[in-house]
Amino acid sequence: MIKPRQAAAISIENIITKKSFSNLESASWLSNNNWTPEDQRLYLRIVYGTLENLILIDKIIETMSNRKISKIDPLAKGIIRISVYQLIFSDRIPHYAVINEAVEITKQHKPKTAGFVNAVLRNLLRELKKNSSKEAFLEGFINDSSSLRYSHPNWIINKLQNDYSKKQVVDILRYHQEPPPLTIRLNTLKGDIESLSTQLKAEGIVIKNIPWMQESFVVEKTDKLVTSTKSYKNGLFHIQSIVSMLAVHFLDPKPNELIVDVAAAPGGKTTHICQRMNNQGKIVARDISSARIKQIKQHADRLCCHIIDTQLKNGAEHDEYMDKTADRVLVDAPCSSLGMIRKKPELKLIHQPSDFISLPTLQERILENASYMVKPGGILVYSTCTYFSDENASVVTSFLRKHPEFGLIQLNANWIQSELSAAMINDGMIQLGPHIHPLLDGFFVAKFIRKKD
Repeated sequence: MIKPRQAAAISIENIITKKSFSNLESASWLSNNNWTPEDQRLYLRIVYGTLENLILIDKIIETMSNRKISKIDPLAKGIIRISVYQLIFSDRIPHYAVINEAVEITKQHKPKTAGFVNAVLRNLLRELKKNSSKEAFLEGFINDSSSLRYSHPNWIINKLQNDYSKKQVVDILRYHQEPPPLTIRLNTLKGDIESLSTQLKAEGIVIKNIPWMQESFVVEKTDKLVTSTKSYKNGLFHIQSIVSMLAVHFLDPKPNELIVDVAAAPGGKTTHICQRMNNQGKIVARDISSARIKQIKQHADRLCCHIIDTQLKNGAEHDEYMDKTADRVLVDAPCSSLGMIRKKPELKLIHQPSDFISLPTLQERILENASYMVKPGGILVYSTCTYFSDENASVVTSFLRKHPEFGLIQLNANWIQSELSAAMINDGMIQLGPHIHPLLDGFFVAKFIRKKD
């Protein structure tokens, strides 16, 4: 059986070079290896800790090796990266053990590079000892560079600075370097707060209710993967971010309505909508990917959501059959997803600005086609999981200019928590993020009403 540190080294290279998502990469390793809970936590801590600090780690490696990171053998690079993370950012394993295991793993697979791995890590250890502390060593590298301090590329920092104050940018970057909260949604179709808490406690998981959203909880302590619990498999809860739940609250679905979820996969919002409708009415859940449609069905079955009709459909195409039929339509649009960096730190590492140039045009096309489905007096909600105005407020403004039959509804966040009132922006749109509240990812919501004929 492969050891967690070797798996972590391979995972880092897969995520960066093959652009594999960290959640999918880690899920594959955890499900295919019979590791102890301690080894599972070690693997996850190394993978996510390395990704969170990778820009700074690579700068350190280049200095210690006198070699460009791109010129280092992929296996050796992965092993050195995770070892630098452990030597500098983690104190759980003695330095000698980190280096010895790194060299042994390399010997097993690339014997000729073991000497290089050993030399780089021991050179780092010597430099660390020359400084009064690890913090002092790191400050020598950072040298007032926000990119190195927070391991974010300059283009993301510059883009944030265009839309946010200096303090807000620092808060966002700082929170991106911290482990994200794990939040779950109680499935009220199958249980209540007391039963969920009791059953999870019996399985070694401690949760705390978020008072301003009764169905949401933060997982405070767990000795296992929550998806391995009987409570999860029996559909008592779903893993979902707070901002995703908020989007459904702003949609405010009612029983016996017809709701369309335009880009529904993997199904968190869709099943939450069903829950809010008490399984009464109809939800049309669409996505462009058949594999992701399958995910929606799996979650719907597990959570006992019986009113969801999944459809393989491209949201960028007009569906005349659905014109003016829906009471409410949710457009959780494809976006840069950079509001999810805390959960997927690879997002800041694998993208370039050019990847997102065409997104606003696509987002507006999807929003426009979704708007045709809204009946007079009906509701349309547009959301993204990103921070940037060109994907958010600018898309909304352009849409309203072309579609005077829609008006923007003033969102009221006071029912959630008073701090969220600071997230309100032009005309009642809301821009969320960890700079507003530590539990929140970067997320944007705008709500429209179709004027009656």
